[in-house]
Amino acid sequence: MNYSFMMEGEFPDETVRTAYAQIERELEEAERLYWGKPRECGITLRNISEDICRFYNDYYSIGFPAETTLEEFLCYKERESHDVMVSRFLSCVRKEQRDRLNKLRVIGDDCLLGKSGPDRGMRYEDRMLQNAERMLDTMMEVIKEMCRKINGRTDVEEYCVYEEKLPGYCEKQGRFMQEEKTEKASIFSKLFSKKK
Repeated sequence: MNYSFMMEGEFPDETVRTAYAQIERELEEAERLYWGKPRECGITLRNISEDICRFYNDYYSIGFPAETTLEEFLCYKERESHDVMVSRFLSCVRKEQRDRLNKLRVIGDDCLLGKSGPDRGMRYEDRMLQNAERMLDTMMEVIKEMCRKINGRTDVEEYCVYEEKLPGYCEKQGRFMQEEKTEKASIFSKLFSKKK
């Protein structure tokens, strides 16, 4: 598993260790879904992002209610009481980490939309696989930052997602499988391509 490093090192307390263990289990499930069900992988990663926001909310005593959604943690709503909480969240986790979590939210929303989302000029399956790939890479940066800031680790920089470590990886499988296009020769091309 690509994220197992997050359970190494020191933890401030057992509550933090328990939260990390839960997040690691969910990440393992997302990795398991990557090749066969990339849309579900993306949705799982979006849910993990919400769990990470809840973890930050508790760890830093920010004060969001328990039922707060991912969007509410990360986005200003032009309501003073809510926006103050978002600012507190931003000051605790820092802008870069909030931006990563927001990227996971936006791409995860595309996974939730599924086939009804914009095609971005690619097949639906390729779009979902690209979403899952981008989300796994972004989640790696989120986890590394958690380990740096909460665990005080300085040894996480070299970690990244290796697709060949993901369950179901097949070396012969192309990154984005394209449907084979078979062109039917027109009657004219058949006539003029005959050897004389």
